[in-house]
Amino acid sequence: MQLRLGLFMVPVAVAGACFDPASGDGGASFDATGVMTASATTGSGSADDSASSLDAGETTTHASASADDGGAIFDVGNMEESGGSETGIGPTGPGSCRVSEVYGAAGGYPTFEDPAFDDFEGKSLLVMTSHDRQGGDAVLRVFDISGDPPPANLNYAAPMYIHPTWLAPTFGGGTFGLTLDSYGNIYVAATSIYSGVTSTPGTIYKVDKDSGEVSVFAVLPNNGPAIGNINYDCVSETIRATSHEDCRIYQLDMGGDVVSTYHHASGDVTLGEANDAGEPDGMFCPLGERVWAVQSHYGKVYYSVWWEDSGRQNAAENNEIWSVEISDEEGIPDAMTAKLEATIPGLQGNSYSNPVSDLSFAQTGWMLAAERSMYADNSTSAHQSTTYELQQMGGSWQVVGETYVVGELPNSSAGGVDHDFGEGGYVWMTGDALDFYTPDVVYGVQGTPYGGGTKVNSTLIDHDGDIVNQYKTDLGDCEIPIPGDATPPPPPPEG
Repeated sequence: MQLRLGLFMVPVAVAGACFDPASGDGGASFDATGVMTASATTGSGSADDSASSLDAGETTTHASASADDGGAIFDVGNMEESGGSETGIGPTGPGSCRVSEVYGAAGGYPTFEDPAFDDFEGKSLLVMTSHDRQGGDAVLRVFDISGDPPPANLNYAAPMYIHPTWLAPTFGGGTFGLTLDSYGNIYVAATSIYSGVTSTPGTIYKVDKDSGEVSVFAVLPNNGPAIGNINYDCVSETIRATSHEDCRIYQLDMGGDVVSTYHHASGDVTLGEANDAGEPDGMFCPLGERVWAVQSHYGKVYYSVWWEDSGRQNAAENNEIWSVEISDEEGIPDAMTAKLEATIPGLQGNSYSNPVSDLSFAQTGWMLAAERSMYADNSTSAHQSTTYELQQMGGSWQVVGETYVVGELPNSSAGGVDHDFGEGGYVWMTGDALDFYTPDVVYGVQGTPYGGGTKVNSTLIDHDGDIVNQYKTDLGDCEIPIPGDATPPPPPPEG
């Protein structure tokens, strides 16, 4: 059924972010266990609506900052002690939102009860998904990215944690989509992008924050194309997942049941599961209707639309980023508000781009969009995609350039991006050929300072510690848990 709903603006959450993992001051910019509250910002939404979702101790401010101060677009203020959450990790806003999540980032810290994880407690962490190359590889990893920055432009053997159950057979094959809820539970989605093969195409898995054990969280109607990406929204306490089979964005409650679905091309919104004729049929839904990245931010759900890729260039259409507004704190999308936010340019003069597979909203106000090199529905490539920075200009998001050059072989984004929340912090991106025999072979994740750069000023981490062999196209998504007392991302400014 088609559902049209009126608009009631509320702030919502975006997965990822954390305190500074690689600053010269030893890492943490905020005490994750301190008694803090955020100085948030207000923008184009209703001040009354957004303020209603804040605690009494929170304030709203807005001030612009110079683009020369490390890339900051907003002065987001400093943390101030107040009578909010005693630990900074419990709900302090609507839904399950901690202070840091009210306007954007979601993702608490896992606390696995495993002696092998003891040294990771209280550290800055990066969670990463990957492909199963050899039939039994680990496809989920946690890295410790805290402490003083290691030498740039060389492989950093960051401490790595893998639970014994996080092997490919547990997840039906390789994994891509990734998110964390406010409490530190990890959610991972089945994918077909690496080789077209997954035995559980509609499945989203939950990794328990305490035990590290994997269970089935939800199974979407899907006979093969599988899931694009996923995102936890702390306001509605739901998870959204993009389906490459029926082109819908599914909204799931924390019991794994379908709350709503949204179809970008038709504008159809359903309460509960959709009843699309013939679905699931095991076929990829059409380009131009297919959605991949999904991220909630300040009363909207942002998502990418896959129009073209390296193998199917489209002279008439570009890959896009859209948004749809949330009608209320239940998180139901209002299809009447769907808006084209940005188009993705071709790289280095090319007339085509590759699809955006992940989005993140930074503490300083900009949007990060990571492409993944694809040449068919479930066939992936490399060295033809990047991470773009977008800023709000004149009321719309504008691509401001290839600020973050991934890899020694340029344009090697693998499609995952997140950022930390520290002063002078880093943007982290999954990528191929980060170091290409100079002297090592590094395929994994690259951390580049907020102001931008290349591998020359970046931290490089190989995803499995093998710095001899190439693992081209094996990298997935990444997310960074955020401390509850970090300043949240600000809303977009008024246009």
